[in-house]
Amino acid sequence: MENKLLADYEQQFGVTSAEITSKISRLGHIVCNDRNDYIKEIERNLDEVHDLLEQMDLSVKESDVSIRAKLHIRVASYRAELHRLAKEFARAKCTVNINLEDDNHFAESEDVTSEQKQRLLYTSERLNQSEIQLDNTYRIAVETEEIGSQILTDLNRQRETMQNSFNRLRDANADLGRSTRMINAIIVRSRQHKIILASVMAAFCFFLVFVFYRSFF
Repeated sequence: MENKLLADYEQQFGVTSAEITSKISRLGHIVCNDRNDYIKEIERNLDEVHDLLEQMDLSVKESDVSIRAKLHIRVASYRAELHRLAKEFARAKCTVNINLEDDNHFAESEDVTSEQKQRLLYTSERLNQSEIQLDNTYRIAVETEEIGSQILTDLNRQRETMQNSFNRLRDANADLGRSTRMINAIIVRSRQHKIILASVMAAFCFFLVFVFYRSFF
């Protein structure tokens, strides 16, 4: 069964990411006086998308185990899309000579050298690669957790199956014991009946001999 809450988050992600893409494409056309506020607005949108991804992760953890791995893959694709948007945003800022985050003196400068641009792009690339590696590590850890959880579930099922088999075997053993006692009781009664029958036949023979003896003597 699909996670409805996750579907809502996915819809919000699509709307917000499309808005970010549109704003990044217009960044170069924003006048310098409004550019810093516009950049902060895009950064807020990126933070919103990041928060949505965290909510998606929580929602996936609460999903059914049978679909959890598939949902993790979907969330990982959204996280890759966020990385792409962040990289595109960083490049757009460099193109319009805007500082990435901390070097505020670049925001006041009208000219950023090619070497500085390359340095900023290289730093951004390294940061994005590190984040991607962290996300891959997280995804592998999640998948490992899912596999471990599935193994534990299978072991619990096998333990329950073995326990049920043991209980059935114990019940069968108890039934066999009752059957053995019943058969022994039947054998004892059969022997008793044979003894009684033999006694009756012996008494009858003795009676016939006695009658025969009285008839002739």
